[in-house]
Amino acid sequence: MYYRLVTLACLLKVFITLAAASESAPYDVTNSYETYEERHYPARKWVSTMGFGISWDAVQRAMFDRLFNYIDGQNEMGIKIDMTSPVTTFVQPGDGPDSELFNFTMSFLIPEVHISDTPVPSNSEVFIEERPDLPSVLVRQFPGFAHDVDFIRQAAELASDIQAAGEENINMDTCYLVGYDSPFDIFNRRNEIWFIRN
Repeated sequence: MYYRLVTLACLLKVFITLAAASESAPYDVTNSYETYEERHYPARKWVSTMGFGISWDAVQRAMFDRLFNYIDGQNEMGIKIDMTSPVTTFVQPGDGPDSELFNFTMSFLIPEVHISDTPVPSNSEVFIEERPDLPSVLVRQFPGFAHDVDFIRQAAELASDIQAAGEENINMDTCYLVGYDSPFDIFNRRNEIWFIRN
């Protein structure tokens, strides 16, 4: 019973933090199409952590927990940092032609108030990332609770639409898996797939 109460308290804490998320990564929509849009994301600072595995489902919880602990005070200043959105995960194929592992990098946006004085993570597996300006990000949005199979299907459909539209210089070897909502949000959930133009 004790462990159930502790787990419930931790989940409630995550929910309250995510529900209070107010700052989102800024972007401009530069082009809109029937099934996707093109955006420009300015350079910003993110806190990130990496995981290696055969699927996002298998590694995402551990990565999220490390990042949540950072904003919950596990940093050299011992301060709590507001939750932001979205949570992004950059996906790269593993090394070697026979590798079944993927390299996942999950990130939370650093709030603007902490950009000039960003707390250093206490956990060596967590790091601060200077994400560069992304002038052309092709984005497909979809609802629901997203898992590997959903992201894979949506990425394939976005890739097909991009190719049919004659888009050029799109890196389809990597992508971002993106989510905006607390696990407690049931309706109007927002997920995205991002491909980056080189």
